[in-house]
Amino acid sequence: MKSRFKVSVDNDRCRRFGICADEAAQLFRLTPRGGLHYQRAVPADALEAVKAAVRSCPTLAISLEERR
Repeated sequence: MKSRFKVSVDNDRCRRFGICADEAAQLFRLTPRGGLHYQRAVPADALEAVKAAVRSCPTLAISLEERR
């Protein structure tokens, strides 16, 4: 089943504080070199964690959208 939600990160705004990785570790991960890797498709069981990551991002770099 295809995910109904998609997450994206504005790399120009993201400062790699890692709060998203704390909130939704199943989708966001900071690399040892300081980069951010993330999964775009949001599994249904991770939706609430991703919403928390979006709300917690201090630079408002994360967006979540529903696919139609």
